[in-house]
Amino acid sequence: MNEQFNTLVEIVCRHFNADPLLVLSRNHKHTSTTPRNIIATLWSRGTTLQATATLLSWKSAQQVCHARHRVAALSELPSHAYRLRLILEEVTEKLPFLMAESPIEK
Repeated sequence: MNEQFNTLVEIVCRHFNADPLLVLSRNHKHTSTTPRNIIATLWSRGTTLQATATLLSWKSAQQVCHARHRVAALSELPSHAYRLRLILEEVTEKLPFLMAESPIEK
């Protein structure tokens, strides 16, 4: 996989104390889906929806749109807003091309 994508996965997984292999699998547990949705949302900022879906082994770009909506909803929750801000700060520093305009930035 792409080195920059791997960096994004590492950043998000570290903030969620999640196993990158589990997050990128087809696991449907909340502990995997939330980081996966954040990864999809951020990665889709720098590429097409379909390319993001393909990279995550998803069936369609519609799943990336759904992930974006889920992350936008999570950003409204105090329990996730702080963590998302920390992720955005690190992604801005290490992968600035993804941060032209973020749908989860507050």
